[in-house]
Amino acid sequence: MKNNYPKPIFLGVILAAAMATFPVATFAQANAVDPSAPALVKPDNRLTKNLSGKVAAKTDTTLTVDGRTVSITSATTFHRSGASIGSGDVKVGDSINIVTTDDGQVAVSVDVLPSP
Repeated sequence: MKNNYPKPIFLGVILAAAMATFPVATFAQANAVDPSAPALVKPDNRLTKNLSGKVAAKTDTTLTVDGRTVSITSATTFHRSGASIGSGDVKVGDSINIVTTDDGQVAVSVDVLPSP
């Protein structure tokens, strides 16, 4: 009489194939994009350049430091020792640090440094 049961090796191959796909399926599910999840926030790469030195010249719309002229806008913030100040409080000869947009043309923030 012929045995109608599958051979043990055949069962082992099927079981191994099923087990091999399980971790991949679980990994794919764990890393699937969830449309309801909040989007990852990228850092604001526009705030990447700093310029430090003494103010050589100043107008209502520009500051010149170390031979570079940077535009200031109504959105530019000004600080001295952590306190907000106005653009008129920055004087020629002040030591400052300017954070600019990535093209280095527009001042985002200006910090007046303490005098040595």
